[in-house]
Amino acid sequence: MKTVDFNEVKRQEAQSRMAAARKARRSLQAAAAQQRRASLVGDGAKWRITNFKQVARAMSKWA
Repeated sequence: MKTVDFNEVKRQEAQSRMAAARKARRSLQAAAAQQRRASLVGDGAKWRITNFKQVARAMSKWA
């Protein structure tokens, strides 16, 4: 099983946010679609990896 590198997770997260921002700038409809997509999993800020230990602890309870 491949271990998850914190820096790699943060890099992917940043790329995802930038891609979403680029798509949202195209039009109001694109921005609304991005907002709906982000809302499907709840508060986007809550699920960003800012405290890796806290997130890992929460994810370990899912299994």
